[in-house]
Amino acid sequence: MGEIADEWSRFEAVYRDSYPAVVRYLTRRLARELVDDAASEAFTIAWERWSTRRGDALPWLYGIARRVAANARRSQGRADRLAGRLRSREDSYGDEPGADTEVLARMGAARVLVRLPERDREVLMLVSWDGLDPHEAAQALGCSKAAFAVRLHRARRRLERELAKETPATADQGPVAERTAT
Repeated sequence: MGEIADEWSRFEAVYRDSYPAVVRYLTRRLARELVDDAASEAFTIAWERWSTRRGDALPWLYGIARRVAANARRSQGRADRLAGRLRSREDSYGDEPGADTEVLARMGAARVLVRLPERDREVLMLVSWDGLDPHEAAQALGCSKAAFAVRLHRARRRLERELAKETPATADQGPVAERTAT
């Protein structure tokens, strides 16, 4: 009985520390009205699988949240089709966009990110917005660190090409990394 109580205490500490980050992660991927349920489901699954976790808790939780979000999106899509109506992205986020959405809109980055494949957006967001290092991000996606590094490299190249289309005057100055290093 004491062992279960100790595990529960460790889980509670991870829950308290990770809940805001998991909610932010889900908020960027789901309609606002789905986030609380998805977060609850993610932490329920995390507790059920607590004894099988590997590595750091946050990337592990992001992996669970990613699958929960995918299931929620599929479920929502079925409900929308059944009802015969589609919701616009703005309606699903409510009347107040998040600060990250406003910044991206101002920078024009939202237009560029939307043009990237979902897989590229996910890789870039795990590193840039969620602050995971490549090892943690690979854990969240359920792939090797090497596979993640390749995905990240390819996603960054695609992003650079899309950004070059947005700003043709700076396209001939070389890759973004080179321009920012000077």
